[in-house]
Amino acid sequence: MAQWQFFAALLTGVLLLLAVMWAWRRAAGRRETQRRIEAARIRSGHVPLEIPTVRGSINPSGGDSVPDTLPEWFIQGKGEHAIVDEHPRIRVRYLDAHDKKIECVIQVDNLDLQKKIITGHGEMPGEVRRVPLHRIHSARIAETGQRFDVDTWVEAVRVARRRRGQA
Repeated sequence: MAQWQFFAALLTGVLLLLAVMWAWRRAAGRRETQRRIEAARIRSGHVPLEIPTVRGSINPSGGDSVPDTLPEWFIQGKGEHAIVDEHPRIRVRYLDAHDKKIECVIQVDNLDLQKKIITGHGEMPGEVRRVPLHRIHSARIAETGQRFDVDTWVEAVRVARRRRGQA
């Protein structure tokens, strides 16, 4: 009888472990699917709310001629959209070359997509920082404190530059 109870408890434990593993794998699959959907949206030109944006015209010409097919609220607003801010002021936490944690506020001057480096100036005069993207631990918009994903921002900048013909 004791052996039977041991095997029943063992079988119950194994089944419980399998159920937990199945639930974990299913949740991971959903997260991966959601990440892929978001990446596809960004590649198609969608600007997520959590990345730094500015208001402006999509067209570089910025002319006043507006097509008749646009909604009235769009025409009254002069056709401004939320577009990706390529030069945001951000608070960054990253690891420097000596693996020391650093937190600073920088005004992004350049995002080099080839070298994957953010170049910007800090709050002190003459303070220039070059931060490799892979060393960034977290980033926040300096004015609001809102977190954003640097990889998503980089992909949105890449799409915006491609649409403007700069990349």
